[in-house]
Amino acid sequence: MSARLLIKVAVVVVLLIVLLALNSIAALEGVPVLLIGLGLALVLTEGLRGWLQARQRAGLAMLPFMAAALVLLLAFCRGRDLSQGVLLVVTVAIVFDILLVALAAIAEVGKRKVRGLAEFLGLVSIGLVLGIVLSLVFLIDASRMGTISLAGP
Repeated sequence: MSARLLIKVAVVVVLLIVLLALNSIAALEGVPVLLIGLGLALVLTEGLRGWLQARQRAGLAMLPFMAAALVLLLAFCRGRDLSQGVLLVVTVAIVFDILLVALAAIAEVGKRKVRGLAEFLGLVSIGLVLGIVLSLVFLIDASRMGTISLAGP
């Protein structure tokens, strides 16, 4: 392996260890796990992003990641009592995500009509499926924590 690849792998491993260690701090409310999920979504869509940019589709290159990020952000907030600061940051991220996705849709449909709409919907669906798969971490994590049963013996 090349030295550059080894450096990248080392940085990623150290970053994952730090984020997992930070996840044990209750005040962060699971934000490190969200960052890991977003980073994983970014890495998984890298190949598709490069392929789209090589075909002069730069306006659509980040679309699968943006769709996956939207699902991850919404799944992160589901059923949690988040602090106002975390909720503000997540809300701003969701608003910008929806804005960028909408702008990409407008640009593609305006330029390429039906074909642009079909490409847009295809890329968004890839991102949504990826986001749903990655958001299972939040559902599994929430179910593992346990809940209080109201039923008595």
